Amino acid sequence: MLLIGIFLATALLIAVLHWWAEGVIEASDGLILVVLFGGLIIGLFSARNVYEFLLAFVPLIATGIYLVYAHRVGGLKAYLKRQCEEYIRAITFDPRNTGARECLARALYELGELDRAIDEMQVAVAMGAGIEAQHSLDRWIKERHIRDSTKPICRWCMAENQPGERVCSRCGAELPVQSPLLRILMGGRGARTRYYLILIFGLGVLCISLILLPLKYAWLSIVLFLLVIIGWSLLSSARGW
Repeated sequence: MLLIGIFLATALLIAVLHWWAEGVIEASDGLILVVLFGGLIIGLFSARNVYEFLLAFVPLIATGIYLVYAHRVGGLKAYLKRQCEEYIRAITFDPRNTGARECLARALYELGELDRAIDEMQVAVAMGAGIEAQHSLDRWIKERHIRDSTKPICRWCMAENQPGERVCSRCGAELPVQSPLLRILMGGRGARTRYYLILIFGLGVLCISLILLPLKYAWLSIVLFLLVIIGWSLLSSARGW
């Protein structure tokens, strides 16, 4: 029965990844689907006693915590949208308002609208914005180039390489492995999506560990999960992802 639950949860995970890659759902929606229904499927099919049956509802608690977090993030997005409206009104009143245009670009970037942010910042730089605006613009253009390119890009020297190459032709650094599956897992809209996917897989492994292993050993998966997130965060900060 446990194998049936794992098989069904895996099928759900693959379906959610496919829907997310096609743009049908957001990463946050995929997280809720996998954590809630995947955890329940595995738990209910593998439960041998009341304790394990109740443990299957741990994903419900995790989902509730996530919903609180999502509500706070939604409030931040609403605030940023209101700020964008104010900046747009200021620009409409005075098209030469460089400060408002620069602030609008940064708010758009925080909302995930990278292309619009680049367009607004380019105008601000052309109108005489400071060196900090130019630095942000260069960083955003680099981020968009990495996002849109279909060829392996060296994250150190930004050189494009031919598909299949493992070493950068310019600086000799190792290139990220490119494959259709990796492009799905890496995400196309921003680095934040990768953290959603890490959280999806981590919570899945955690639920399975709590079901299959004694509790004192299952907590090891939590430690490993946290180490992965910390390591990824440090690596992404060092490479400017």
